[in-house]
Amino acid sequence: MNLSIIIVAFKSGHILEKLILSIPKQHEIIIIENSLDLEIKKKFEKFENIKVIIPEENLGYGRSFNLGLQKSKNNFTLFLSPDISIPNECFENINKIIKKFDDFTILAPTYIDESIHRNYQIKNKELLKNKIVDNFKLIEVDEIDFAMAIINKSNLNQKKLMDENFFLYFESTDACLNLRKNNKKIYVIENVKFQHYGTKSSDPKFMIDINISRNWHFCWSKFYLLKKHNGYLHALRKTIPNFVRALKMCFISIIKIDVDNFKIHKASISGLIASYFLKKSKFRPLANKEKN
Repeated sequence: MNLSIIIVAFKSGHILEKLILSIPKQHEIIIIENSLDLEIKKKFEKFENIKVIIPEENLGYGRSFNLGLQKSKNNFTLFLSPDISIPNECFENINKIIKKFDDFTILAPTYIDESIHRNYQIKNKELLKNKIVDNFKLIEVDEIDFAMAIINKSNLNQKKLMDENFFLYFESTDACLNLRKNNKKIYVIENVKFQHYGTKSSDPKFMIDINISRNWHFCWSKFYLLKKHNGYLHALRKTIPNFVRALKMCFISIIKIDVDNFKIHKASISGLIASYFLKKSKFRPLANKEKN
């Protein structure tokens, strides 16, 4: 199987090696390290099949995804989040499926643990048709989260899959909405599994800064997504509850003298205000540290 692996990372050196060692060595691996950490490049380019791209700035997920898609040599390109664990048989099973079935744009395994949430959404079962390929059940879905996802580049209408206005959050939702509008097929494999730990991809010592960034971008991106697909007033109505909740949590944090939580919830307000005034997603809490 000719497969390119793309890993978009940000201060993920503490978990990257374990993930890389679980990937068969015949596959091309491209790491896009947005923390601008040159040590990552030195460490992992010792492997013959690995290339590390250190951009001049933090590109965010959307731009990094498109860059990886552009740089990958093979038609089938697998995107991985750093904070996942892949069982040994996963690549072998994916290979079996791809050899017999390529009528898809996105194909993804499913979570081992689906008790909290799934990595996919189905909005209208009547419009979707499932497939059986070599004893594997493929479920057609409307959306996946891209923690682990194979892109069939030959079925894309354009070179860029992600809207690069997104820095973090909802870029995959937007991409899937666009694909479904163009009748592109998205499947998950019910009986091929992987583990996604969630919010574990960055070094814990940066957790406060990362949480501030996540809150800012979650709110900005939510408004941008809703505005893009449903209009400004709809987006405003849907995000006002986020604004009110964040304001309430700021007051509670002040009462409790909880500086960290105040900064985190203040970031939500700031992200929403920026989106309401149609400003770009430019918030970078670790910008100065990334240069060091």
